[in-house]
Amino acid sequence: MNVFKVFKQRSKYFYLFVLVLGIVSSVTYVGILMFLNMAISGTPLPVLNEYPGLAFVALITLSFACSSFFQNYMVNITNGILYSLELSIVEKIRRAKYESFEKLGAEKIYAAIGDTRILSRVPEAAVNLINSTITIFCALAYLMWVSPIGGISVLVLMGILMLIYLYRNNMIERDLNKVRDLQDDYYSSLREMLDGFKEIKMSEQRNNNLYEKHIKRNRNQSESLSNRTSKKYVTNELLGTYSWYVVLGVIMFVLPMIAKLDAVQTTVFITTVLFMISPIAQLIMFFPFYTGVKIAMERIDKIEHALEELPPLQRNSADAAAFTSLRFENITYKYTNENGEVTFSLEPLNVSIHNGEIIFITGGNGSGKTTFINLLTGLYTPLSGQVYINEKPVSWKEYLAFVQNVSVIFSNNYMFQRNYDEHDLSDNNKPFAYFRRMLNLDGILRINSQQGSAVTKLSKGQQKRLALLLSLMENKPLLVLDEWAAEQDPQNRNYFYNMWLEELRQTGKTIIAVTHDDDYYHLADRVIKFNYGRIQSDVNQPELGSYDIVQNN
Repeated sequence: MNVFKVFKQRSKYFYLFVLVLGIVSSVTYVGILMFLNMAISGTPLPVLNEYPGLAFVALITLSFACSSFFQNYMVNITNGILYSLELSIVEKIRRAKYESFEKLGAEKIYAAIGDTRILSRVPEAAVNLINSTITIFCALAYLMWVSPIGGISVLVLMGILMLIYLYRNNMIERDLNKVRDLQDDYYSSLREMLDGFKEIKMSEQRNNNLYEKHIKRNRNQSESLSNRTSKKYVTNELLGTYSWYVVLGVIMFVLPMIAKLDAVQTTVFITTVLFMISPIAQLIMFFPFYTGVKIAMERIDKIEHALEELPPLQRNSADAAAFTSLRFENITYKYTNENGEVTFSLEPLNVSIHNGEIIFITGGNGSGKTTFINLLTGLYTPLSGQVYINEKPVSWKEYLAFVQNVSVIFSNNYMFQRNYDEHDLSDNNKPFAYFRRMLNLDGILRINSQQGSAVTKLSKGQQKRLALLLSLMENKPLLVLDEWAAEQDPQNRNYFYNMWLEELRQTGKTIIAVTHDDDYYHLADRVIKFNYGRIQSDVNQPELGSYDIVQNN
């Protein structure tokens, strides 16, 4: 992400505005400085010499008008940039491949969104930097005009003190990066505590280990490192503050001897240096701010590079409602660790799905079922192989458009609090009322009439039935169910296998269900068994009695 492009997009003439405003503000500041020094030395003013008070009021008014205009402009531009940056990250996330999102983790995304807060202050910092630089340059030029030797001496001394500050600031930057890494780990542990709160309450040892060995240890390390970093920062700030006393001491006691300054010139030097304190302080403050911006940019860039974006969907690709068959030919997929070593691979996969079929997917843990479901639903991108729709080869980009007509309920399905699909959940909607009765949700399901959404505070089995109801409301021809019946009570599980599946088939749906309920295997058209990353058997319904194994070629 190039944050400066975001600023330019937000305001076409942003950089020109910043430059002009910085110059105008600097000129007014330097004008006030020269006015004061001329008044002290008794030098006539170049304009309005007969009305010095009026000239002073005019300068102050101009300075106030520029500052006021700048502050109001910055309110608009800063808020606009803040929300633009946040939305750009969210846009990147929603377009990202599931694989890259899965590897990245939610904690780093939250941290990146938090980083946009510091980036939103860049416009104000840029204006202050230009303003301060021009003011300091003009003030130093004025000192050299009063006394070349004295001006050069002040410039050299201030330059040395600035280099010392920057050197120490680089040391602080390294510690700040370590603090951010600890913060990421802390959020990860905190999320585990919140998401697994029930499990934590069931084990005192688990509770203590999570807190003592991870959360508390992380916070202690972070506190120690933050204290050390803050102390370095305080020392650096004190050195910056007391450097002014050194500069003033040199002006009062050294320059009169080496530069032959008289009392009026010494007063001019002191007044000018005091006038430069605020601009130089702003200039110095820019460096730690820049350090924070640099760290934030690095974090956001890592997020952007880690989130691989999916290609735009091709709307003119095959319509799932008209499909007769879907075939995977020699599809492969591999999981790798951080070292690039393969930890699990799905062997060349050859499988066909025909319209109107009820297919059960089975196999042990780690056999490849979930990988297959993620490939089938387009969440994973295969490394090799070809997909056919109606025996016509299609690109993966075309297949992703086809997948938009597939409805899926994952084993750990998330229940949204709001009705993002904008389903009509009123009793006037006959399909909704019918499916609610069919899935035994009458008298259980409650609708939030204000939001037009279903209340999801239900048992696990009821949530799964609600998820199926909402999935059926999508009216998509392919339905994928990942261990849907696992949380159902015996009665509803029996209804699901013996009644609901066939009823859904009669509506034109093709159903692929991951299940371990072998008592109901005879109700499927086919049972596909995975084992160690390959299809061990693909059994047709007439053969279910003998369980003949059909090897996957």
